[in-house]
Amino acid sequence: MGRVALIGENSIEYIEILLTIWGQGDCAVLIDWRIPFLAAYDMIRDSEAYMCVVEDSYVKEIKLDDYPEVKFFKYSRKKNVAEELPVGIRSKYHANYLSTEALILFSSGTTGKSKGIILSHKAISNNADSIIEYMKLSDKDCFYIAKTLAHSSTLVGELLVALKTGKKVIVAPTIVPPRFVLNNLIKFDVSIICLNPSLLLMYAEEYKRRKYTIPSLRCIYVSGAILYNKHLEMAKNAFNGVDIYNVYGLTEAGPRVSAQRYDCNSGVSVGKPISNVKICIRDENGRKLSEGEKGVICVSSPCLYSGYVKGIRKREIDIFEEINTGDIGYIDHGELYIVGRIDDVINIDAHKIFPEDVERCILNEVNVDDCIVVGENVDGEASLVCYYQADHILSNSEIKKLRKRLAVYEIPRKFCRVDKIPQGFNGKKVHSDGKGINIWSKN
Repeated sequence: MGRVALIGENSIEYIEILLTIWGQGDCAVLIDWRIPFLAAYDMIRDSEAYMCVVEDSYVKEIKLDDYPEVKFFKYSRKKNVAEELPVGIRSKYHANYLSTEALILFSSGTTGKSKGIILSHKAISNNADSIIEYMKLSDKDCFYIAKTLAHSSTLVGELLVALKTGKKVIVAPTIVPPRFVLNNLIKFDVSIICLNPSLLLMYAEEYKRRKYTIPSLRCIYVSGAILYNKHLEMAKNAFNGVDIYNVYGLTEAGPRVSAQRYDCNSGVSVGKPISNVKICIRDENGRKLSEGEKGVICVSSPCLYSGYVKGIRKREIDIFEEINTGDIGYIDHGELYIVGRIDDVINIDAHKIFPEDVERCILNEVNVDDCIVVGENVDGEASLVCYYQADHILSNSEIKKLRKRLAVYEIPRKFCRVDKIPQGFNGKKVHSDGKGINIWSKN
């Protein structure tokens, strides 16, 4: 058994190669094709893959002979369209619950410094089974894959679920206009699509503007970043009659941890734990917190990762047999709510401020399309600064509305209008460099 890297856009060919890698007993190292080649090359070497199968368009300007440490094999993507995964390729999938390596996935980043997360066949198969349990699929269901297969939520939560259940699945390129996706949902009678909050808003705006009718679409699952209530309501109004469910997870957990269902979908919660998963909220000293108290989200699951490449473990399994997710949240009536990341917490005058909480309030109280709150030095003092996206400059009267919901120290000292709020590949807004250091002030 060895490790084989795979780089390419979503396609029938990509899935066939992945299933071939598994069929010959190897572990697939999946690298996002949007990552620069040199960063991807470092990831391949870090994972100790003995070869890399790469889409030819990705390396068309690269002289692969200059990188002799890895054996490269190129393949071609024949079509740049959405198409159903053929039965002949589906038949290459065989259920596997062994503890052997199945995947190495790189969670985020474009610098090549991200750590590869190792998942076993047992972990991803059990996680997919739990996802199937809460999805309650029907014979007529059809999945549309709109996000990259190099991410755990797409690969396990969509492709693997479809393969295990025999459901129809449409494979499509990822960098396309919203109308491309919506027209294909109609063409293929798609019933389920999984999106991140950014894609959800893009498709909702297009759906409402063009007045599409997609009678087959019954459910949209949203993950990858915090979904704000304002944006959720916008999407619900656009996709009238379509269930929109928030789900949560992380690659190290296989990936799914919790999900909304028809009987637990309070606002922007991420629902209740899926089967065989337990969630505990703890303070910085490891003490279990009560319902409603904010703290670190810790997860125990039979689907936890096997480790990181080169033996690195960023999230150790502790004495409670849990992993620290690095996320801050709380539980209310059994449902989990995500507040933000530990790394993004801002300390001002001995107050711990969760920027996502402040952002959520600004979006609800002030007429802006999106915003991000960071800590900066303003006139020699540590302060909050809000960068916002809107078609107008905020007035003092609008900003004063925030006093109804925010403490004095939570109200940003400066508001700066920008054309766009930058986001990572996974649709998450980038607050810091992962070490709590604000990257916005460097721009």
